[in-house]
Amino acid sequence: MSPGSGTTVTGASSPPHFVLVPMMAAGHAGPMLDMARALASRGALVTFVTTPLNLPRLGRTSSDDALPIRFPCAEAGLPEGCESLDALLGLIFLGRFNDACAMLSAPMTIDAPCVSLISRSRSPGNFTGPGMKEFGEEIMAESARADGLVVNSFAELEPMFVDAYETAIGKKLWTIGPLFLMSPVVSTATAEQDTTAIRCASWLDSKEHRSVVFVSFGSLVRSSLPQLVEIAHGLERSNRPFIWAVKPGNLAEFKQWLSDDGFESRVGERGLVVTGWAPQKAILSHPATGAFVTHCGWNSVLECVAAGLPMVTWPHFAEQFMNEKLVADVLRVGVPVGVKDAAQWGVGSEAVVATREDVERAVAAVMDGGEEGASRRARAIELGRRAREAVARSASDGTCHAEEIHGISSKKNRGPGDKRHKRAPSPPPAPLRRASKRRMSEPSVNQPVDPVQPATKKQ
Repeated sequence: MSPGSGTTVTGASSPPHFVLVPMMAAGHAGPMLDMARALASRGALVTFVTTPLNLPRLGRTSSDDALPIRFPCAEAGLPEGCESLDALLGLIFLGRFNDACAMLSAPMTIDAPCVSLISRSRSPGNFTGPGMKEFGEEIMAESARADGLVVNSFAELEPMFVDAYETAIGKKLWTIGPLFLMSPVVSTATAEQDTTAIRCASWLDSKEHRSVVFVSFGSLVRSSLPQLVEIAHGLERSNRPFIWAVKPGNLAEFKQWLSDDGFESRVGERGLVVTGWAPQKAILSHPATGAFVTHCGWNSVLECVAAGLPMVTWPHFAEQFMNEKLVADVLRVGVPVGVKDAAQWGVGSEAVVATREDVERAVAAVMDGGEEGASRRARAIELGRRAREAVARSASDGTCHAEEIHGISSKKNRGPGDKRHKRAPSPPPAPLRRASKRRMSEPSVNQPVDPVQPATKKQ
């Protein structure tokens, strides 16, 4: 990406050059591309590294200069075209996918650089493969060399945790999100996706303000047919308008069930089922959308927070259960559907983890919910305002942490003889204190609560 027309880095004789290498999964590439656009719009030169299969998802950039990189599928024992996590046929190919990434000498981005002690039932899987210990040690060693961490979040969303984590690692923590609000708007949709977007917008335009429930579980979740049937009946019983995005996986079986069951004819214009990609940001920002049933992936959480909407939380794996805790227990803008056990990504299962009654109950609570529901929605609206303000502050001064960017980029010009070349050792990490149960507990009924602070029990 060529430097944009935005504010350049103060005092820099030439623009800094950033090389961004995302993990090859849609949920990672999207936010990093948003960061690339934000940097380019502020005067930096940005090179974004991806593979041919992933390139069409990202859309055009400000520069057509590109060096083709072939992903070594055959060398790693992968079928051709498996260049992203959501293109893998199953968990058995994950090790080969990592091997292919290693052949490119591509750094791997890990969302959680610290170790979390969680129960086996909440674990995304058991890492027992050879080399995992050494792999983890390499990650920690590289993290120790970093000047700090860049986080796609904003301080007002989780102030207690931002401060505690920065203290724990003894390094600078830059909160630069929500990134999708910061980067220039660029259309990345294909012709087919444009048709879907128009269809969704037209359908939403016909609905009342804040009346629609949007259901989507991201790019990697593949629900079993029995689970999809339960979701369908739960949405039907809710008597609420809904848009439901169903991803490929059991898609052929699901379409056959739709035809045999008569679900779509029964719900009529009240429901819209979208198979495959759906314009999530546009749906969430539409005035007719009233709530989001989400898998609690971090991108989805941020997009919903920025839209000022409450959520029904339905985590599946990885850090999603921790995100649910933040949304439902700390921010108190979410209603859990009731899932307790993590699914294992890439492993097929016919299990039903949430029934139609669970779906109906959670949707009713988030869309109605009486006084409690009104308070939840008010907190969600306030969070959305604070998200936009956080981005506006970065845009108003035009720097986007310009001094920090200049400081990092200037290190490339320091020779070994320059005393500044040696970084002072980082202070030892401080112990991360656990938040008290009192701060995380439920407030009394009449106690006013700051929309973005953990609740406290009335003494």
